[in-house]
Amino acid sequence: MLGSRVDLDREGRSRLGAALVACLALLGAAAGCGPPAGQPASAEEVTLGVFDSRLLLTGELQAVESAKIVVPRTPTWQMPIRWMEADGATVVEGQKVIELDNTQFSGDLEQNRLAESKALNDLMRKEADVAIDVADKEFSVEQARVQWEKARIDAEVPEPLRTRREHQEKQLALAKAAVGLEKAREDLRASRKAAEAELEELRLALERTRYEVRVAEEAIEALTLRAPRGGILVVAENRREGRKFQTGDTAFVGLAVASIPELTSMQVEALLSDVDDGKIAPGMRAVCVLDTYPEESFDGDVVEITPVAKEQGRESRRRAFRVVIRLRRSDPERMRPGMSVRAEVLPPVRENVLLAPRAALDFSGERPLALLRDGSSVEVRLGPCSAAQCVVEEGLVEGQRLRVSG
Repeated sequence: MLGSRVDLDREGRSRLGAALVACLALLGAAAGCGPPAGQPASAEEVTLGVFDSRLLLTGELQAVESAKIVVPRTPTWQMPIRWMEADGATVVEGQKVIELDNTQFSGDLEQNRLAESKALNDLMRKEADVAIDVADKEFSVEQARVQWEKARIDAEVPEPLRTRREHQEKQLALAKAAVGLEKAREDLRASRKAAEAELEELRLALERTRYEVRVAEEAIEALTLRAPRGGILVVAENRREGRKFQTGDTAFVGLAVASIPELTSMQVEALLSDVDDGKIAPGMRAVCVLDTYPEESFDGDVVEITPVAKEQGRESRRRAFRVVIRLRRSDPERMRPGMSVRAEVLPPVRENVLLAPRAALDFSGERPLALLRDGSSVEVRLGPCSAAQCVVEEGLVEGQRLRVSG
């Protein structure tokens, strides 16, 4: 009986010891027992392998060529849009697509027409007055010429047939008649010259009013914008408002407010974040997928990358480069400008290159650093990077162990 009791005590103590060990283990875990803080969670090696980095961009479909519909040149530098055809509507050549507000020119046209009528009446009245005045002057010239002819005939009578005094009087009368004739002719020339100057001024005034009438008429006609050819009408972006143009918006002279794209040749305009600068270059191949038709892809080529990154919006601090990808083929039946597109750019695959995990690299300084396993770091020269790894061009060797923070 005593032996059984002793065995039971031993068994109880063993169970109690095991329970105490388990509790201590749990307490240690709860207290954060483990490797010291800051110690690397793992280490990876610099390896020799293949680097295949694909960059995914988002953009929209655009036509390579399109017929622009612009606000015409008018005396007013900005014009409100009174009416416009719906975005995406199918139009035919010559169809009215946009009508700009012509209220100001309509009022000017009426005033200019009244001014033209008045200028024409003034010119006609002046021409009649000039005709009467010239006729009077011509009649005076004719009278003076008749007087001179009579005086000449009288003066040609031989002197022996008259007294000396009478002969001298006839010669004096001829001279006076000649002076009178010349004066009448001079008055006629002066009257004609003055009348011509006044008439020219009135003609110029009439031409000015006619020109203003013509400008107003042409402006009214030009404010009705018509389709230069048939196709799909695409309303342009109103950048000040951050949306497409609408009825009531104001557009400046020379600004394209709509276009009719040529759908047989399309391209993708995408944005490349400035942090990805240098990852793609013109000539690289891309595979594009329309979000509307994800079952089909279209091959393309990067043809342009803007040299300067710009803000993506007025209040946005994010900057991006504009990337143009020219599609190798188009689908006019389904493709429409403005459709959203996913473009996967495929840089050339690089084989037999040193690869380091990106998590083992420090990019905070002027030059990138590789974090070594022993806690030190070394400067490296890197090639292209993906989200997981980078190509090492200088500074590391194959098999070198790096410190990857957990």
